[in-house]
Amino acid sequence: MLAIVNTKAWRFLGILQKIIMVISSMAILTLVLVQVLLRYVFVMPLMGVEEVATMVGFWLYFMGASWGTAERTHIKADVMQAVVKDPRKLIWIKVFTSVLCVILSGMMLYWGWGYTVWGYTKMQVSPTLRLPMIYSQVSIFIGAILMFFYFWVEFIDYFLQATGKIPMDTPGDGSCQPVDAPVIANAK
Repeated sequence: MLAIVNTKAWRFLGILQKIIMVISSMAILTLVLVQVLLRYVFVMPLMGVEEVATMVGFWLYFMGASWGTAERTHIKADVMQAVVKDPRKLIWIKVFTSVLCVILSGMMLYWGWGYTVWGYTKMQVSPTLRLPMIYSQVSIFIGAILMFFYFWVEFIDYFLQATGKIPMDTPGDGSCQPVDAPVIANAK
């Protein structure tokens, strides 16, 4: 793994994302539990709980997606390892797929920004509680920024490995290697 993952900024981003995921998970759990109790036990449903849960869910989904990208545990169809046995070809395939991920996350970033600007100018509000929708819409843009950044780091890592270089910011001993990457060349 790149030494960038040992920086304070990387750790701060990870801690911030985990805090947002835990808080939003607990909030959704609490909202659903309260709604179930009110609706089925006390027969007094509370209006708007679904709206708040959906808005909080946006943050959970996009922080989870970006964290999965950072940890390289995002969903991928990685059948190439079963088909391609040559480590050099395999790492170049990973470079290609990481380029595609950077491009697609860049498109998501562009569209997320457009959606955030559109949401801000339209000043949409939720139907029941009249909460500004921008609070949930901005999570798409922030998640896209993080995913773009993490995919870019992944691309650089794979490209450096494919060209036989030490991944960026690593110590000179060449011992820094991603878990899922084959060793294809010794760093000199």
